[in-house]
Amino acid sequence: MPLKTESQQLNSVKNADLLEQFPELYATLRQIARRHLSRNPANTLSTTVVVNEAWLKLQNNPIQWQDHQHFLATAALAMRQLLVDYARRNASEKRTRVDDCPLFENNCDLSRNSDAVLAVDEALTQLSNLDPRLTRLVELRFFVGLTLAEAADCLRISLRTANRDWARARAFIRTAVEQC
Repeated sequence: MPLKTESQQLNSVKNADLLEQFPELYATLRQIARRHLSRNPANTLSTTVVVNEAWLKLQNNPIQWQDHQHFLATAALAMRQLLVDYARRNASEKRTRVDDCPLFENNCDLSRNSDAVLAVDEALTQLSNLDPRLTRLVELRFFVGLTLAEAADCLRISLRTANRDWARARAFIRTAVEQC
């Protein structure tokens, strides 16, 4: 029987930790997915599908989570990737112009318009090159569904800073989407 390499040993330790924390982490993912999907009753994705896909992405992620906030940030990225992939599949079936971007409204709900999700994803990719914290704030607000205060806590910034960052991120995304 061959000996395990160091990376295989680390992965087995990580997987054991994941299995131990599975009920709590899975419940958190279900809550995030349910919160996001409840904003759009017409969405054809189910909570279970989103959670299972996100869990698979998170389980295959080589990053060790430092704390619950780090897990939420990683989950936000996984959800973003899932929803963008879903939007791309839907948009490939029907090509329409992005007329409005609901991110600029208070409810942060883009799930009704797959073209808007793709436009915002492209804008977030550009924004991440300029200011990664702004990108993480948008991911936490939209893809995880956190309030501004919860996102500020997760990013370990003040609520006032989060308000300023949210305004900057929305302005950047609005400009990027309008240029499409």
